[in-house]
Amino acid sequence: MEQRSNNHRAYRFLRWLVIFFFSLLLTHCSLLPAQQTQIYKPNINRILFVLDGSGSMKQKLSQKSKFETAKELLAKIIDSVEKKNPNVEFAVRVFGFQFPHEQRNCKDSKLLIPFAKNNGGKILLTLNAITPQGMSPISYSLALGAKDFPDDPKSLNSIILITDGMENCGGNPCDASKELAAKKISLKPFIIGLNVDTAERSKFNCVGTFFDTRDEASFYNTVGVIIRQTLNTTTAQINLLDLSGNPTVTNIPFTLYDHSTGKIEYNFVHTMNEKGNPDTLYLDPVGVYDLELHTFPPLWKENIELTPGKHNIIALDVPAGTLDVECTASSFSGNDAQVIVRPEKELKNILNVQDLNTQGDYLKNDYKLEILTNPEIYKDTTLTAFTENDYVVPNYGTLYINTTLNLLASIYCQKNGMLQMVEQFLVNGKTDSHKLQPGTYWLVYRLKNSYNSQSTQTKQFVIEEGRAITLEL
Repeated sequence: MEQRSNNHRAYRFLRWLVIFFFSLLLTHCSLLPAQQTQIYKPNINRILFVLDGSGSMKQKLSQKSKFETAKELLAKIIDSVEKKNPNVEFAVRVFGFQFPHEQRNCKDSKLLIPFAKNNGGKILLTLNAITPQGMSPISYSLALGAKDFPDDPKSLNSIILITDGMENCGGNPCDASKELAAKKISLKPFIIGLNVDTAERSKFNCVGTFFDTRDEASFYNTVGVIIRQTLNTTTAQINLLDLSGNPTVTNIPFTLYDHSTGKIEYNFVHTMNEKGNPDTLYLDPVGVYDLELHTFPPLWKENIELTPGKHNIIALDVPAGTLDVECTASSFSGNDAQVIVRPEKELKNILNVQDLNTQGDYLKNDYKLEILTNPEIYKDTTLTAFTENDYVVPNYGTLYINTTLNLLASIYCQKNGMLQMVEQFLVNGKTDSHKLQPGTYWLVYRLKNSYNSQSTQTKQFVIEEGRAITLEL
């Protein structure tokens, strides 16, 4: 019993080493080309302001018109940010300013200031020449805004929409927002409402995060908060929850996919940090993710959207138990059979092929085990979550057949009162060996070149665990 316990600890240590080195390989091996996707760090941040220049922006906000307030504070904030952040570029698209409202032009949208560094002064100068007057083609402008960003995979792109009302050109801003996310061109827009009517605010929920501002101070502070959030590093942690709702489950591989394309974005082995908390991940905040946890069977969490510039916590209930199929052999050279694991209700579906003396993580369920010993062992088992579910397989014994004859031979065992063939083989005039589970067997044989069935002979023998027996023929 003590020896078996020592072996059990040794196998656990070996399993831990495999997981450790696999994790190390994913994280540090310079030979893997996919390694560069493991930590996301943009080379530059690009922020596009989509500014409302429609007729309603002539209304007052405090002492000035909404448009005057927006353009002055916008230029001030951009200039301040550019002085402190060399890796940020701004651009401005304005809608509703080129045609009077009476013409109802719903394609009135223009990129006035393309992306560039240190263009705060140019933005103010350009916006000073604008007079609000037209319609509000918000959906159309967001769709065009997606094309305003350079084709740069290492750029983190954000849109900030500034408006005082809703779409009045029949477009659907919700659809435009979905298109942005699907193309991974920009984050879900931030919407800054300039004293927007309460009934209209909820209509922006599908577009992005809405902020209502009612004076110059709140507008200035809100834009500053959004920009700082956008420029901050986006992090995440994956909480794998136990029965008590605590994030204690770990050491399970998982994959993050792009929700729209199915492309593999990241591969990790779940890890706890030195404080016992799930490790921090640095991910691209653009787009929507699906998470696959590689248990048996796999667990999924879909439509994961990260909040840029913040630490995101992604939680997943993992009702998994550990299946430990052990052999009573006294060393690693014992029974080397494998275990086929199938769901009880889906016997055609092989979930996993697990080696003896190893552990596998499986979701709480009923399973059928097929242990490929000789003869095979079948076992129905119910895995309990968050416990070790052990099953012990006896070590094999060995049959040696010692003969100088060429024989046709079969080995049988008894099952349900009937003889069941274990294996059929040829003996070619030399010692032959067979690993068998403990039990009573029958060896049935005759000369290979004999034409007389009555020359068939039968010998009964008993196999004991870990011991050998020799039959002289």
